[in-house]
Amino acid sequence: MARRRGAAGGSGPSGSASVPPRWLRTEPLSGIVTYAAGSSWFRCHKRIDGPAFFGPGTGTAPKYRFDAPAGEYQVLYVGLDYEAAFIETFLRNPKRRTVDWADLDVRNMAVLTNDAPLRLVKAHGEGLSMLGTTAALSTGGYMEARRYSFELWDHPDQPDGLIYSSRHNPDHLCAAIFDRSHATFSGFRTEPLLSDERRLRDLLTTHGKSIIK
Repeated sequence: MARRRGAAGGSGPSGSASVPPRWLRTEPLSGIVTYAAGSSWFRCHKRIDGPAFFGPGTGTAPKYRFDAPAGEYQVLYVGLDYEAAFIETFLRNPKRRTVDWADLDVRNMAVLTNDAPLRLVKAHGEGLSMLGTTAALSTGGYMEARRYSFELWDHPDQPDGLIYSSRHNPDHLCAAIFDRSHATFSGFRTEPLLSDERRLRDLLTTHGKSIIK
């Protein structure tokens, strides 16, 4: 297990997830939800890459919200539904009104199934209060979110990751899954995004966006 870093308690400003409280280190995690083997997870990925990817790669600095602060583990990001995976990939800039056809053309939507049960911390809704944080966990700074990620990964209860609200549409949920030895996926089903162009256009229209060629 990685060497623990100190973490003070206390609350931060409203736009910050704050430093994890000290009690989070040792108290049982009451907001763990178990997802049975064979559950479906969605990932929008470039066609040249595999459907399942735990990152960042070895020797690469953390890039995304719940990445390990210092490379202690790797993380797979997925959506709990098709919309979540698409939104988190293509709607990260809310001021942009269009999505390029060429960007859609190089990506697939994959459905993954977990080989073993996954125990994920509920980091949305009432689960936020159980963790001593706010919705800023999925909308605020990455540094604070990575501290929470580390505390959960290192917790005695050994959860397999967390479920959180999409920053870009909190009506949808995403998961950050740690690379535990049993967190493996099979039964991949992956298809080009543009194989269902009507679904894409409807989803984009709902969010005030359109496709340009």
